[in-house]
Amino acid sequence: MDQGRPIRSRSRAGLTMLRGKLTTAAKLAVSAGLLGYVVHKAGLRNIADTLAHASLGWLAAAIALGFAATCVQATQWHALLEAHGMHRTWWRCLRLVFVGNTFNSILPSSIGGDVARAMMMAETPEERVPAASTVVLQRLCNFPGMMVLMGLGVLLTLGDPHASEIRLVAVGGLLAGGAGLALCMTPLLGHLAARPMLQRGRAGRVLSKLLGALDAFRGRRTELVLASVRGTGFWGLSVLNQWAFMHAVGLGISLAYAAIVVTTINALTMLPISVNGYGIRESGFSRWLAPLFGSGPGATRLAASTGTAVGFLLAAQSLLWAGIGVVFWLTDRRHDEAAAAARAASAPAPVAAPETEIADETAEAPAGRMSQRIAS
Repeated sequence: MDQGRPIRSRSRAGLTMLRGKLTTAAKLAVSAGLLGYVVHKAGLRNIADTLAHASLGWLAAAIALGFAATCVQATQWHALLEAHGMHRTWWRCLRLVFVGNTFNSILPSSIGGDVARAMMMAETPEERVPAASTVVLQRLCNFPGMMVLMGLGVLLTLGDPHASEIRLVAVGGLLAGGAGLALCMTPLLGHLAARPMLQRGRAGRVLSKLLGALDAFRGRRTELVLASVRGTGFWGLSVLNQWAFMHAVGLGISLAYAAIVVTTINALTMLPISVNGYGIRESGFSRWLAPLFGSGPGATRLAASTGTAVGFLLAAQSLLWAGIGVVFWLTDRRHDEAAAAARAASAPAPVAAPETEIADETAEAPAGRMSQRIAS
């Protein structure tokens, strides 16, 4: 017997954990650095003044639009669950969408909420992989809607010199997103699921099942189209939601310009280089709303304070959704299991999950990490 194998395994696990911690630290540094820069550029007092004079009417409209977008998410997920033979009430889907928002807000990545949703939706061990696949499918089916809104923003701002820079970034996002979606519609996922290397460990086997489930659903065009239509509705409401926040802080921006700004910034926040997009979001708003304020030091500071204020309002909305999600999580009989699964999936390294039924499937075989690679 090779007695050195356990030592090498522990060494590799230690290196993986260290790499994960360094990655998390780097993300924290990026978010903290960008936030510090935009706050310094705008001035904390200016940001506070902008928020203090925000229109209550526009804020109420923004919150209502944000809630409507969340309801569309629940409807989209409910239909995907039904298509997988998992019959749940729409109300339960809405509750768990809010629970997912809670874990996305308190954990340093967007995968904890995905795992918590899948874990709490599955009522038997056999349902864990289908539940996880619906969460990943929902992410995928939201991309066409984001690209539609981004494309409309590009077309409708062709004559607007203020949008010259962001249009280039948006076109790059459209090309990358289109290529990614095209790959997902090929048999690639099925080929990956059949790779022998995925059968060597429990995590690999569950990932193989997840990829196989996604590949099997690829042929159900009607359900995919309907999910993408709902995803387009979600992004339309999301653009309106953030457009209303912009108007709340006194920025009279057109819907076309808001569409290209909102979708492009959200696409950038999906890159795994920050903590849940913090810093990137505020920096993006400050930079790409700046052309609307003209030139000069005063205009630059005003643009920075307005853009940062919009980012802070979105963060406050996320915290509001998280607060609602906490109530739904605490009143769910499986809240402890979901919390453990979410923490395990968001760990900086594949540390063994607690010895519960969670570790058998979802938490240890990162359905959440799969969705992170696709959508964040």
